[in-house]
Amino acid sequence: MTSRSEPDEGDVARAAHQAAQPAPVGLGRRLARLRRHAPHIPHPPLRSRRGLFVLFTLVAGLGSLLTIGSVVAIQWTETAAFCGQCHTMAPELKAYELSPHREVACVECHTEPGVGGWVKAKLNGTRQLVQIVTGTFSTPIPPPDHSNLPPTSVTCLKCHDTAPLVAQGGPVKLVLHNQYNLDEDVTRDSIALVLRPFGFGGSGDTRGVHWHIDSDVEYVPSDGRAQKIDYVSITREDGEQEEYIASSAVTMSNAVGPDIERLRDTGRLRRMDCIDCHNRVGHAIPDLGQAIDEGLDAGTVSRELPYVKREATDRLAAEYASEVDADLAIEGLRAFYEQRYPLIASDRSEAIDATIASLKTIYRLVATPEMRVSAATYPNNIGHQSAPGCFRCHDGAHYKVVAGALTAATIPSQCATCHTFPQIGAIESGVLIGERPDTHNDRLWVFGHKTSVISADPTGQSCAACHTRTYCENCHATSAVKVSHDSMVTGHATVTREAGAASCAYCHQPAYCAQCHSNEVLPVGPAGNGLGIPVLDNEPGKEQPP
Repeated sequence: MTSRSEPDEGDVARAAHQAAQPAPVGLGRRLARLRRHAPHIPHPPLRSRRGLFVLFTLVAGLGSLLTIGSVVAIQWTETAAFCGQCHTMAPELKAYELSPHREVACVECHTEPGVGGWVKAKLNGTRQLVQIVTGTFSTPIPPPDHSNLPPTSVTCLKCHDTAPLVAQGGPVKLVLHNQYNLDEDVTRDSIALVLRPFGFGGSGDTRGVHWHIDSDVEYVPSDGRAQKIDYVSITREDGEQEEYIASSAVTMSNAVGPDIERLRDTGRLRRMDCIDCHNRVGHAIPDLGQAIDEGLDAGTVSRELPYVKREATDRLAAEYASEVDADLAIEGLRAFYEQRYPLIASDRSEAIDATIASLKTIYRLVATPEMRVSAATYPNNIGHQSAPGCFRCHDGAHYKVVAGALTAATIPSQCATCHTFPQIGAIESGVLIGERPDTHNDRLWVFGHKTSVISADPTGQSCAACHTRTYCENCHATSAVKVSHDSMVTGHATVTREAGAASCAYCHQPAYCAQCHSNEVLPVGPAGNGLGIPVLDNEPGKEQPP
């Protein structure tokens, strides 16, 4: 038997010191218990080979787990699921799920390749996180400045080959869709046009819309979103340069050099690339008028209900504080029919209920009220149906500069520059894609062709070789033919007042009128009319619907 030795002075001192310490509480108590029991846990000697191996295995295992976890976490932060966690990104996430790029990760378009791009993106994300936590984020979230996005050479062109888009002017595409009017009968018009290269069918060179990115085209916008373009420069293959300037940016028409120098010195000069037109290709919010038309096509919005497109447009285009408020306004459609059309409200109650349900779904696709986002918040530069788009340059108000002075030549702005003249009517008309006769190349042909025909019906005339009756009705059934241009320069105010502002809007863009008028003389018409032109329903004598 081993005798127990008496405690020495050191043991007594240590015991007294421990007794003087405050009793551990909570986590401290558990750590103290662990320190007391740790020496009794079986383990190999730490300085033995076996001990070093165990230590290495533990450290390596923990390091591997941390590395794998970090990689997985980083990959997750680059997905739409992660980016959509913040309620501020709800509009972008909804639009992304509807886009053709919904299978492409966010970083493929928003982050530059390499470590530098990754660090820049994470710092930007941290800044946004701070804004969300502190509640200082903008509503709506502004789209990124083009200069802050990666070059298209490392994004778009990684997957898309531009060669087929520019070869021989590019492809020819037939566009067909239905458009429903705001009238009581919800009249359907069929729209047909052909997107084709400029000069297609002729003997000269052809240039399609993708010519812009295949050539050296530079421009200066007056805003970060490039919704207003003041200056355009084109450098030809032989080194010849053409310059165009917006009339609104001109100080003296016979000496625009200082104006061009001022614009180029703003630091906003950039070369035109894919995202100048495809600016919403990953987050395009559906156009309101088109979304309603698609519902009418599918039957989810009933054409049996009078004025259903007008009523749907008014309700979906309004601003609401929440989706609950929007739902209440949409449900007001039932009260509208009960008051105005009680028999229809009784006989077609199921159609009304189905239409209300469909409109609620459409509203959630085109609007996010808590972020103050609607279909018009983020302009889409493709085409010119719901935003200026092509008309940012092709508006008839960007004049060519020669020897430091303006000329009468402008960037082409005729309807037939990029596509055929749209055919609109109850039935599709013949779409013309060939070369125009020499007589049609006259700038005043649209005004003077009446002297070469006997009526608006081409039947029995030489016009019938190319045109059908519905082609002529595209203009002759509108108020555009009421405009008398003979006294336009001196009396256009009277002419416009007599014919109505809608008449001018068929051919002219707001920028054209803004060359003289400081106020908007061609304000945008009812939201969702789908015409793609600023139209006012103020034709003299036109009966307004109830």
